[in-house]
Amino acid sequence: MKKTEVAVKEKSSVDVSVAGQHDWSILGKSVVKKDTMEKIMGSAKFAADMELPNMLYGGVFRSTICHGAVKNFDPSAALEIPGVVCVLTSKDIPGKNRIGIILKDEPILVDDKIRRYGDAIAVVAAETPELVRDALEAIKVEYEEYEPILTMERAAEEDAPKVHGETNVHQKKHLEHGDVDEAFKHCDVIIENDYETPMLSHMFIEPDAGVASFENGQMIVYSSTQNPHYDRGEIAGMLAFPQNRVSSVQVTTGGGFGGKLDISVQCHAALLSYYTKRPVKIVRGRMESTMVSSKRHPFKMHYKTGATKDGKVLAVQATLLADTGAYASYGPAVITRAVVHAAGPYEVPNVRVDATFYYTNNPMAGAFRGFGVPQVAVAHEGQMNALAKALNMDPIELRIINAHRPGSVTSTGQVLDENVGFVQCLEAVRDKASQVLPPCVPTAPNKRRGRGYGCMYYGIGNTGLPNPAGAFVEVLPDNSVNLMVGCADIGQGSTSAMAQIAAEELGLEYEDIHVTFANTEVTPEGGATSASRQTFISGSATMLAARMAKNTLAEVASNYLNVPQDKLVFRHREIYSSEDRSVKMTYPELMGEMKRLGKLALGSGAYNPRTTGLNAEDMFGVPFEVYSYAATIVDLEVDVETGLVDVLNVVSAHDVGTAVNRQAVEGQVEGGVVMGTGFALMEKIETKDGRITNPVFSKYLLATAMDAPTIYPIVVESGSSKTGPFGAKGVGEPALIPTIPATADAVENALNIRFGKLPIQHLDIMRELYKK
Repeated sequence: MKKTEVAVKEKSSVDVSVAGQHDWSILGKSVVKKDTMEKIMGSAKFAADMELPNMLYGGVFRSTICHGAVKNFDPSAALEIPGVVCVLTSKDIPGKNRIGIILKDEPILVDDKIRRYGDAIAVVAAETPELVRDALEAIKVEYEEYEPILTMERAAEEDAPKVHGETNVHQKKHLEHGDVDEAFKHCDVIIENDYETPMLSHMFIEPDAGVASFENGQMIVYSSTQNPHYDRGEIAGMLAFPQNRVSSVQVTTGGGFGGKLDISVQCHAALLSYYTKRPVKIVRGRMESTMVSSKRHPFKMHYKTGATKDGKVLAVQATLLADTGAYASYGPAVITRAVVHAAGPYEVPNVRVDATFYYTNNPMAGAFRGFGVPQVAVAHEGQMNALAKALNMDPIELRIINAHRPGSVTSTGQVLDENVGFVQCLEAVRDKASQVLPPCVPTAPNKRRGRGYGCMYYGIGNTGLPNPAGAFVEVLPDNSVNLMVGCADIGQGSTSAMAQIAAEELGLEYEDIHVTFANTEVTPEGGATSASRQTFISGSATMLAARMAKNTLAEVASNYLNVPQDKLVFRHREIYSSEDRSVKMTYPELMGEMKRLGKLALGSGAYNPRTTGLNAEDMFGVPFEVYSYAATIVDLEVDVETGLVDVLNVVSAHDVGTAVNRQAVEGQVEGGVVMGTGFALMEKIETKDGRITNPVFSKYLLATAMDAPTIYPIVVESGSSKTGPFGAKGVGEPALIPTIPATADAVENALNIRFGKLPIQHLDIMRELYKK
């Protein structure tokens, strides 16, 4: 693929170099996001800010053991408190008492046994939040405790108590490509290592919250969510309602990273409102939110990688083990994506991956930015870096030799098309690093300096499964536009991206587009805001809906201007002939002609990625239509007296297909870099007897703006007109992934010590230095 160099835009801390050039009118511009002003001015309404007339407050009575049963439950003292309206248990649920995005294995309220610390046993409604707290404290409960399953090793033992059903094995996957055993016989170098990544918490700024209101037979739930259409189905199932009697509305959401994909307060608030016939608000505190929201799956991985002496990787064999906790959540999606991506963005002719996920009585693990790819990237990049050392090769050159290219075959047998910008990412990050990074020399006698390398590829959308999205477009008589899309904007800017896509297709301006989003009463299915799918999938639906409306406009304009439709250009509120710019009309003139003819410019669009299911025996198939790629170099110093790490510079190149909003892409990369350094160096959920012991910000270490290095994001565009909206892919999750292994590699290079287990905290460094 030919790379076209264009001018480099310099900033104090960022740099963007774009491969590829397009004559877009709206796309690629750094527009102000649609919700910017209301957030800056403080007028944005979050779920916790909502107040409805005659509103009650709700709370949840939760288990204080992680495995057992309720022997006796006594709410009588709570019900005697004036102002406490009701206490409800599983017996009060009129419909289904099981939820789950993929497997329905989590009770809304415990009805058989307790499987984790914090399981919901009952819900309370009262006139004030203080009365809710009093009622929860007044409830009495007796438990029968069972042996807790707290490790994967214990879960795997035959005599272990079972968390669900007859086995603690939640999911098993096997991928087989080529002849791995034979390939290892022809390798000159074989690298074999273990890797481990921790359980992590999303620690989104806004804790879970929502308000439910039941009136005239219709249930409306306003919540902080990433998937209102899924929420609607779960609420309807619980109440035994048809889905058209439930409306799920996403309100301003203060972050998610996957942690707001599962049901949080929605069903509990709706159940209370259903019984009391009054609006009910539930707001989780920080500790409760962290205790019971889903977590990142902790992984244990063993990798064996073989290559020839000239650097060609011939075989990868990997064993992946992970703890999914008490409930499935997104576990089936995480294990599948992890296996598919286990060999990394490299064309390896022989791959074998075996993965097992276990149920335990630990906190539930689910979706978290990357869906298992960050974990396997730690391992496959660790292997590539170890291989480069063993072969005495440049880490970038080794990757270029093995990199995915157009025509490469993945480990699932998929032949890649032209939307592959991995080599461009590698070249761009190497070139930029040579320009901006200083010599790798420590700044003080007690410092050691290191450079690290990390790469990734990431399939856009759900893995080998249908995941459609829809959009509606109406062009109004004054050439303003109503766009209705189902995708939830959680701060990443999908609302603005959809507006840019619609404006580009219709030839209007960004400010002409009003977006209504994530409201099941008026917006079509948008699917989850996860898997970096919204720009690609909802964006494609938006483009198709705008195109349908544009076809009606083009028919009228063609007759008016006497120009064939395929010769018309829609741009900046004008319609003109591509052969003679003077033959034109304005959008107001066009809409006037539409009114005269009695025509409406309406459009609907739906898009479902072109994928296939994966073969159960070997996982062959086409799990994703497109993949995003990235390469990152991290420059850091380690203080050998304290073990503290100072990340100084990060150069990160990302193939995003087409950058819809340039500044938003920069922001995603910058945020992902900071989060990635935190993953590698700081973050870790700690538990004791199944209970999280560091559920608050003061005890859970996060990388903040104070830890941000100088970041050089590089945007690579490999977009094809054949896929996506104007060739756009996704960057939300890819932005995080390569920085993690690159940071770990940089620490190891600085100290000449291999860690393998993340995070690499200062105590780990001091312990290893002491040993050394």
